[in-house]
Amino acid sequence: MASVAQSSTPVPNASSTTPAPNASNTPGAQQEDIVMVSSLEQRTLSPEWFLYTELAKSLLGERAAFIVDVLLSLGRLSVGEICSKAPSSMNARSVKATLVSLIQLRCIRYVEESVGSSGRAITYYYFNEEGLLLFLYSGSVIEELGRRVSNPSMASQIVQNILSLGSLTLNDYLQSCDPQISKRDVISVFVQLCEGGFLTAITKVHYTPVKALWDGLYIKAYNAIPRTSTMSDLKKRNEAKSKAKVEFLQILNSVNDLSKVLTTDPQTSLRTVVGNLPLTINFARFLKIRRSKQLVQLARTRIGSIPSQVYNIALQITEPKSPEPVDPLTLTGLLQDLDEAKSIHEEQELLEEKNAGTTFSAIDIAKYLPESLDLRNTLKTSLRTNKRGPNPNDQLPTKKLKTEDGFVIPPLPNPQQEQEQQEDDNDDDDPIDEDDGNPHSVSLVNGHLKLLASTSIPFLKEIRPGVFYVPYTKVLPILKTLTYDYIIASTLGPSAMRICRCIRENSLVSEKFINSTALMKEKDIRTTIGSLIKYNVIEIQEVPRTADRAASRAVFLFRSKERHAYNFMNQNLAWNVANLLHKKERLKEDNSTLLTKANRDDVKGKETELLLPSELNQLKMVNERELNIWTRVSRMLSLWEIFKF
Repeated sequence: MASVAQSSTPVPNASSTTPAPNASNTPGAQQEDIVMVSSLEQRTLSPEWFLYTELAKSLLGERAAFIVDVLLSLGRLSVGEICSKAPSSMNARSVKATLVSLIQLRCIRYVEESVGSSGRAITYYYFNEEGLLLFLYSGSVIEELGRRVSNPSMASQIVQNILSLGSLTLNDYLQSCDPQISKRDVISVFVQLCEGGFLTAITKVHYTPVKALWDGLYIKAYNAIPRTSTMSDLKKRNEAKSKAKVEFLQILNSVNDLSKVLTTDPQTSLRTVVGNLPLTINFARFLKIRRSKQLVQLARTRIGSIPSQVYNIALQITEPKSPEPVDPLTLTGLLQDLDEAKSIHEEQELLEEKNAGTTFSAIDIAKYLPESLDLRNTLKTSLRTNKRGPNPNDQLPTKKLKTEDGFVIPPLPNPQQEQEQQEDDNDDDDPIDEDDGNPHSVSLVNGHLKLLASTSIPFLKEIRPGVFYVPYTKVLPILKTLTYDYIIASTLGPSAMRICRCIRENSLVSEKFINSTALMKEKDIRTTIGSLIKYNVIEIQEVPRTADRAASRAVFLFRSKERHAYNFMNQNLAWNVANLLHKKERLKEDNSTLLTKANRDDVKGKETELLLPSELNQLKMVNERELNIWTRVSRMLSLWEIFKF
């Protein structure tokens, strides 16, 4: 990630957010001070503002950081409104040029709205976090997309160019690449990236805010209902909402239509990409890869390495058709209605099971298993125990009867025992053939799939014998809960996680109940509860016991609101990522003279000869600290994305 950020975009010599202009020297400083804030309080109150402004400043420059800053702080704005809040160093021309660059990089979206009856249109600009998230994940995007094609090095170069420019056509890339590179190989990589859904044709939908698109479709559907209709206003709204949903999803699904991207070359009869069609990175498709990695890691820690590898294959073959990590309907404001939220959740569950391409069987998995994976002797059955329990009719063993010549009289046959023995013999028949010479046999793969579907965490769900699908709506909340518990245990201690789980399982509890359930000392419990309240893990609810609601007679209970706790963790992780990026820029600023000297053309490759020993040690320290920062950023991102998406 570090190498991509340094090579793809210039890094300005800046370390913090846009500084506030001097009120005595700059006109309109009172308006500017509302937005141009650079303080610890502002960063803490809005961690995502801190993150995105740091990213924009380090990658795109001061002007881009100001545009991102003002749009995040004040919402949508027109060019005139942005210019009125801009410092004196930015005129209208520079603001428009910066907006064009940010739109090309998908950091800003826009919509045109007519004002009044004159028909005059005004363009409003919205902040779009997708573009900056692509920069934040740039290293992972290049690495992951390179693994999915036959030529990783060429795919990495193509993806890096698209990240730097925002979008790219096949013809432009063929004109700029090395003439010695085979054009057929380049076209093949483009086709593979488009077929996998990693590249998509850029359309007006990428530049239109989701909320504005939904509002336009809803108003259009509502106005289409005749005014003479006898329906109530509630029914009109519901009907308009249902029609708008269908059209809204059709528009979004048309973006990933491959028929507009891929075509057949008449000269070679091979598939190719439309040469003049701009292509961009499909960020939602990349998030599916990140989601699969999180689930595979969870399966590895809970079940084992071998089942997790089988699970990884199942996730990869169903990724293209799997539901989006972020449902677009959740971005339209419909979640404010409880009934709409429930219906959206039910539609997501139905889509996981009924959508074509999301179900699979053991035969589908066996085709893609690597040759190095041997499933033989990876499953075993435990010894059968007496599942029926003790039989009250069984008698103690009696004394053996013998005749005069020493013959032992055998006991009388018991039909019930013979039947039970026959059932046990039938149950012991193991359907998994351990002696099968095929390491990827269907029976072995099916055994691992059933293991994944039978655990307490529903990694898979079997809808009919031998057919499975991934229930994302069931397993992702469990992943979020387990990750949250891990963070609490690693930062506040195992006792904090124990009390947190106790409160979560029992909804609303008193301190006395926690004392009797958590099995801890009362002093330790109170200290731990104080820490949990401080970090918004649990909340206090006052329950009055008298009619006058006297505080002295009230009872204080504890409860856990997972939504609030997860949002707080999301903000906390975002602030830590932004703070690491801020420290990296401060590190470069403090050592700018040394880095400028080391990056000179006459010094590169001859550092040991042209630099002093103290400068070499300082340069080594800077590189080690920067590498350490990027490692910590990568770890933070793996946690942040669980609560973000």
